Amino acid sequence: MTPLERHCGWLLRTYPAWYRRQRAGEMLGTLLESSRPGRRWPSFRDTRALVIGGLRARGWTFFMTILWAGLGAAGAGYVFIVSTQVSENPTYARVPCWVGEPGVIIGAGYLGAAAWLLLTIPVLAAGIVRLRRTYWAGLWPVAWIAGLLLMIPIASWHTSAPAVMSGNCWEGSGCILAGYRYAVVSWGELAVLAGWLALGASMTLILARTAPLRARRVPDQTVTGA
Repeated sequence: MTPLERHCGWLLRTYPAWYRRQRAGEMLGTLLESSRPGRRWPSFRDTRALVIGGLRARGWTFFMTILWAGLGAAGAGYVFIVSTQVSENPTYARVPCWVGEPGVIIGAGYLGAAAWLLLTIPVLAAGIVRLRRTYWAGLWPVAWIAGLLLMIPIASWHTSAPAVMSGNCWEGSGCILAGYRYAVVSWGELAVLAGWLALGASMTLILARTAPLRARRVPDQTVTGA
């Protein structure tokens, strides 16, 4: 195998497995024919076309699943970070935060939580539609339920050592830090984060190995003469 063949093969992995099974040989042959002799790397134009084409072939269900699982992992990581700091009490809208946390991070936490909730039902429905008439269709709801279970420890987490605030914190006047206790690190959130990463990888692997219904090829039928 030449260096050009090897590097083009790497780029072809941007396409899902079901697509590569159908067209990898054809695409690789076209790339090799269009490249100059002695070239070791595909051109920038070919590289860009392959990457964009691979992302398009994966479809919206793939990206929604990646985002949903990624937000779940980010939530577990955020709670772990909060547990290493002195947490404020009370928490606002059930999103924990620590004393002196920048507002932009708090805002990102609100947006992430809202986006995860909004994606929950679409991810389930899109996956079932995508995988219908395959043996993976029954496994998708199981993986989705596993995601809901992984979210329970994140949504129900409460600091066991909150800061003690005094004054009118809700109106933003006279709110001072009267005292605090030591932070209690929530190591279990790292296990939850690992669970989200494993779940996301499993769900995207299922999608990568299964073509959308419209793209599944019907075996060619040859007609022979009498």
